[in-house]
Amino acid sequence: MASLKESVKTVVKLDLFALGAMHCSNRFISSIALTNNMLKPGVGKYFRWRHGDVFYHKSGSGSPIVMLHHLDPSFSSYEWNELVDQLNLHHTVYTIDLPGCGRSYKEDTTYTNYFYVLFLTAFIKEVVKKKCTIIASGYSSSFAIMTASINQSLIKKIIAVNPKSLNELIQTEDHKSKAASTILSLPIIGTAVYNIAMGRDNIDLAFTEKYLYNPFRSQKRFVNAFYEGAHFNESNGKYLLASINGKYMTVNLKKALKTVGDRVVILYGEKMEKGTQIASGYQSIHPGIKAYAIPETKFLPHMEKPDAFLETYQTID
Repeated sequence: MASLKESVKTVVKLDLFALGAMHCSNRFISSIALTNNMLKPGVGKYFRWRHGDVFYHKSGSGSPIVMLHHLDPSFSSYEWNELVDQLNLHHTVYTIDLPGCGRSYKEDTTYTNYFYVLFLTAFIKEVVKKKCTIIASGYSSSFAIMTASINQSLIKKIIAVNPKSLNELIQTEDHKSKAASTILSLPIIGTAVYNIAMGRDNIDLAFTEKYLYNPFRSQKRFVNAFYEGAHFNESNGKYLLASINGKYMTVNLKKALKTVGDRVVILYGEKMEKGTQIASGYQSIHPGIKAYAIPETKFLPHMEKPDAFLETYQTID
């Protein structure tokens, strides 16, 4: 019978072999995810921010609009592709891959709401250099509202597209969220878990079940772009996902909404679960907040029915 010492050595060797195989698998996934070249870094510029280079694209002329995609590692400025060519006919449009997403630097750090407030403040001051309108999707609406509250001279209006509910935004860390964050932060195992969560099949499923009301409106190029965005920079988007899962991005918006609520307009998918209820929650804090439903859409009305989205937007522009 083998000694305990020999058994331990065998287990360690097997574990090291498994970790090595997992590491190779992680690198392979990161490389093949970019083969469709959906996100072309050469079509934009990089803003040299103190926490890393941030990719953005500028087009058009006129009053400035800054477009912020939903804060999730698979999302990028590609989220706005269906709208840009129409908006830039009358506006200077800035689309950004937020820090931790897409083609931007993905720092090994804890991402917080205030981290993005600092970024947006710097970007408007140093790149846009004018008071602007913000169109922000999902989680990004929260730090846009906070930025407007802290720096009231920077933002003219905020179009919040399916913002997170006020109750969800104030949830705090618990044992489950802390464990999820810790696992994702691990060097090899965390990357493997991230690659599973951000697998093509899971992103495809998100489009058909969560993002779009009509699953037949999902397109292969949508999935390819989101899959590629999740794996740019060797899957380092896991650090942002760890912060989101760890509930480090949460913020209480009530005070900020009381200050800048008259500049906030909510657009939400008519078929979005609790969409009307979420909008009403914001309006209960500031009655000046207006809300409009985009018919037959869910979380990404601007990708699902861009014409209907633009028609609604033009009535409030």
